[in-house]
Amino acid sequence: MDNREFATIATFSSMEEAQVVKSMLASMGIECQLVNDMVADILPMLERDIRLIVNRSDLPKAQQIMKAKFDKSGFKTGWHV
Repeated sequence: MDNREFATIATFSSMEEAQVVKSMLASMGIECQLVNDMVADILPMLERDIRLIVNRSDLPKAQQIMKAKFDKSGFKTGWHV
């Protein structure tokens, strides 16, 4: 991520769900990172939200991808955009 201005595109309560969406964005050419993923993985009892961040310049494209219609029924809680 070369740009130093980041924006949170979504928050997750599940590491698995965060990884799926991160992979989806990455496959579409959006560079993104997870924040709090190590804490959630090592200490899941803390119930910290995992944030998915993107470069602010990629935010419009990432939001469009996130709004795309696909089957979200397999997700436990969904995500917060």
